[in-house]
Amino acid sequence: MERLMLAISAGEWEGIKHRPQHFMQRCARSGWTVIYLEPPATLIAPIKNRKMLKRWKNWFKGLRKVGENLYVLAPPPVLPFGNKYRIVNKINQWWMARTIKKAIKACKTETVDLYTFLPNAVDLLPYFSFHRVIYDCVDDHAAFTGLINAGVVYQMEKELMAEADLSFATAKRLLEDRKDWSTHLYLIPNGAEYEHFAAEEKEEKKKEVPADLAGVPHPIAGFVGGISDWVDIPLLTNVAKKMKEVSFVLIGPVSTNVDALKQLPNVKLLGAKPYRQLPRYIRQFDTCLIPFRINKLTESVNPIKLFEYLSAGKPVVSTPLPEVFAYREVVEIAGDEEEMIQAINKTLEPKAREKENVQKRQQVGRENSWDARWQLALHYIKTVKDSKAGRSRENQYVTS
Repeated sequence: MERLMLAISAGEWEGIKHRPQHFMQRCARSGWTVIYLEPPATLIAPIKNRKMLKRWKNWFKGLRKVGENLYVLAPPPVLPFGNKYRIVNKINQWWMARTIKKAIKACKTETVDLYTFLPNAVDLLPYFSFHRVIYDCVDDHAAFTGLINAGVVYQMEKELMAEADLSFATAKRLLEDRKDWSTHLYLIPNGAEYEHFAAEEKEEKKKEVPADLAGVPHPIAGFVGGISDWVDIPLLTNVAKKMKEVSFVLIGPVSTNVDALKQLPNVKLLGAKPYRQLPRYIRQFDTCLIPFRINKLTESVNPIKLFEYLSAGKPVVSTPLPEVFAYREVVEIAGDEEEMIQAINKTLEPKAREKENVQKRQQVGRENSWDARWQLALHYIKTVKDSKAGRSRENQYVTS
């Protein structure tokens, strides 16, 4: 039987590579034809960000094949404030359903499953007869800043989990907060593509330094990821001011005020880089940073970059995120400015680069691969045969 997986994500396919892209690549290799639905641009989004016009243009392209059994679909422009007013989200989902139906029809598949990473999809359910509904909770969506009504988002998520045949959570806090919302809830943390970050290059390749890192003096403390309001910019700024002998390199798209960092001569913001190039940059880092603020959002974050850094064998310094504490044997935890300075200095000592310590970190990366994570998800997906059978089972609240 031909089977299609409709995946709904908050990230563009060619954007920062997160769990949705990794999981759906593996889903396509596991027997499904996958349609990856990118996030829509609102009708007013291009006013603030001209790059959003690209999403409008992609809508006209229809299904774009990006791999074997793997397609990407851009939805039409939608009304703003869908996370603020429920009626707006209902209109938007009805409007997007028209485009989705055409794409599904073009794939000529008999059975359609839904795998959503967003609570908004609850208002898409009335327009389809999905064989399975799977919700993957990767963030506390209501805790994001911006044009969001937390009550509306939580209500959509609660309704979605009640309807879903299966739900996953990436962090223990997410699991604990939602354990009463679903009869099938499982913990599946994030991971990393171990081989991608751990791969050894030929000796001549190792000596090649990315052009925009050439001339940046070592030691380098590096960060890779979205630079948004969850990154503690004041902490980074103060640490960089006091550690003038260290170069701080930040790689990723910027969506928050970083003026204070730009003024420092030992700080370099290099912008976003293609996923395939990230190992080349991380290889040049002497230590890697996870300088997140501690708040309601980040307390539920299971940072992908942690496993990518460790897969590369690099020392890691992180603020005290609950999900990072489990790895404190291979990660330095820093709760304030002085602790972060001490931790960075510790990771710059020769001992941190000893083969034994490098291998210990890489072993953690290997154990937390995306392949292993997907295989666990696939086991649960196959266990839930269909929506009727799934919802009739007794409560299963699994933490590992």
